[in-house]
Amino acid sequence: MRPRRALVAALGVAVLLSAVGGGATGGATRAENGTDETTIRVSGAGDVEADPNQAVLEVAVVQTADDADVVRRGLAANVSEMRRALREANVSDDQVRTTRFDIGEDRDEKGEPAGYQGLHAFEITLNDTSRVGAIIDVAVENGANRVDGVAFTLSEERRNELRTAALREAMTNARADADAVAASADLAVTGVRTVSTVESGVDPVRADVGGVAANAAETDVESGPVTVSVQVVVTYEAGPEEKSAAA
Repeated sequence: MRPRRALVAALGVAVLLSAVGGGATGGATRAENGTDETTIRVSGAGDVEADPNQAVLEVAVVQTADDADVVRRGLAANVSEMRRALREANVSDDQVRTTRFDIGEDRDEKGEPAGYQGLHAFEITLNDTSRVGAIIDVAVENGANRVDGVAFTLSEERRNELRTAALREAMTNARADADAVAASADLAVTGVRTVSTVESGVDPVRADVGGVAANAAETDVESGPVTVSVQVVVTYEAGPEEKSAAA
């Protein structure tokens, strides 16, 4: 069995040089036939920021009454009014999605029946983030009486574009670490053996607008940049650093 050499770097933590299969720590091991079996395994992270081009509003219609049927009819009336107003504001039905519907019996502090409460919650997806405040006002003024929050995020197409950019950055960072590890062991990176994506994600910006109420002043919701993050693990092949011949 030919000896193999592995060099491992953990990004932002430490550099660990280790021998696998009989190599000695701190020096490169060469196979008997002269083929270098050294590898360097590193992780690299890439983060790309961009302004959001999509917003998801969370609103709800809440109704209370002594009778469950009164609650149900009240919810239906307010929801119908809210949807009508949203259509008039150029928010189509496919941009509005029910996330929860519930009618349950309320209890007082002693555990005694205290009427009924109904909830119909929605997500409203907007592709124009400048309209967030105005659409919240439309919903609240036309049936919705609770606003649970706003998430500023990215459309799928934009998310994929930024993920590609983050991958390029992650690979650049991984190569820089591999070159540094190789140089510390008098080696040079000669190729790539394996590449894998460990994780990726989008970090949306959440705005708390839970205090919005009907008849309030015009709602103004601000956002910051959205971050797309990717992490890769790359195994590079490495060999002895070529020395220039003495003059």
